[in-house]
Amino acid sequence: MQQHFCVSVFIYDKDTDTFLLVLHKKMQKWVQPGGHIEMNENPEEASIREVKEETGLDVRILGERKPTEKDFVLPLALQRNEMDENHIHMDFVYAAEIIGDKNITQNVDESDDIRWFTLDEINELNTFSDIKYWCNYIKENF
Repeated sequence: MQQHFCVSVFIYDKDTDTFLLVLHKKMQKWVQPGGHIEMNENPEEASIREVKEETGLDVRILGERKPTEKDFVLPLALQRNEMDENHIHMDFVYAAEIIGDKNITQNVDESDDIRWFTLDEINELNTFSDIKYWCNYIKENF
């Protein structure tokens, strides 16, 4: 069985009260930016890199560093996503905010579209239930 460590990054813009999602090429569902953690890369570095590659945005990962400030930001979860019966993604789930320019750039190699959505729109989208859960959670807690 293939098992990969990955990151999932929910970008929330408080100013517009919206989340940024991409339309995944293979799954044809709206999902948060994210991807595989590369060799010698920690989850925070992977999150920042994946968001930049998929959206063109620079972000800061939100959350607490415990027990010291030298530690990594605690993820919201370490989630099991079964891609198929022989392939599992173990996703570090994070919330993030944009730092700097808010102009998005779609990576056409990875997604068919990229858009900002309100929470009401997300709750009606063709997406996974965990994405709806995390967007609701992040809006309430960040």
